[in-house]
Amino acid sequence: MESPEAVKSKSRKPRVGVKPRHLAWYQRIMLWFLAMFIRVWTSTYRFEWGEDVQQVMDRQLPPFVVIFWHNRLFIAPEFYRRHFSERKLAVLVSPSGDGAWSEGFAKLLGILPIRGSRHGGRTYQAVRELIEANKAGRDISFTPDGSRGPMYEMKAGAVTVAMKTGASIVLLSFNCRRTWRLNSWDKLYLPKPFSKIEVRMDYVGSGPELVSDEPREVAAALKLRLDAMNDDPLLSQ
Repeated sequence: MESPEAVKSKSRKPRVGVKPRHLAWYQRIMLWFLAMFIRVWTSTYRFEWGEDVQQVMDRQLPPFVVIFWHNRLFIAPEFYRRHFSERKLAVLVSPSGDGAWSEGFAKLLGILPIRGSRHGGRTYQAVRELIEANKAGRDISFTPDGSRGPMYEMKAGAVTVAMKTGASIVLLSFNCRRTWRLNSWDKLYLPKPFSKIEVRMDYVGSGPELVSDEPREVAAALKLRLDAMNDDPLLSQ
C-alpha cells in the first residue's frame, strides 16, 4: 500500500510555464502607429561618447551579451539601430501581456524577441533559444533587473547565459539631464526630444577575464561596474 505522501505526490500536477500572450490584429495596428511615433521622437536624440567608448565600438567584436538597466530601455533601441546597424540583436521578452507589446515593437525594429518565463520548461527553452541566437550571429540584450524589478538588482540570468555561450559581456549606459521619469517600478527614463545623451560602455570580456566562474559572484561585480556608469541619485539611496 502506498504511503499518503506518495499518493499526494502523484496527485500534484506538474508545474508548467506561462504561455506567452500575443497581440490581436487591432493591437498590432495600434503598435505600428506608436512605434512610428517613438521612432520620430528618438531620432531627434544626439548621442555623444568619449574615446574609451569608441575603442569598444571599433573592436569588431564577435556576437556578445549587452547588459543595461531596464529604465534605459526607451533609449537603447535607437542607439543600436543608429550606431550598430550592421549587428543583429536578440532580446528576452516576458510572456506577459506587457511582453506581447515588447515583442511586437522588437519585431518592428528588426530585433528577434524570445519569449521567456520564470516557471517551468519554458525557461529552459528560452535559454536554449538565446544561446542558439548568439551562436547564429546575434548579440543578446539583457536588462538584468527586469521585468518587474527590484530596480538596479543584477540577476544572474544574463551572466549564466553569457557563460554558457562563451560570449563576451559589454555593459551599456545612457545618461541624460533633460528627461522625464515615469512613476513605474524602474522609474523609466524618457529623454525629451532633441536631448543630448551621453553613452558609456564597458567591455568586460568572457571566461578567464571574468572575476569568477560563479554567476552570482560575476553578477555582483558587474552591478558595481554598471552602477558606476549610471548617473542616478536613486543609486546612492
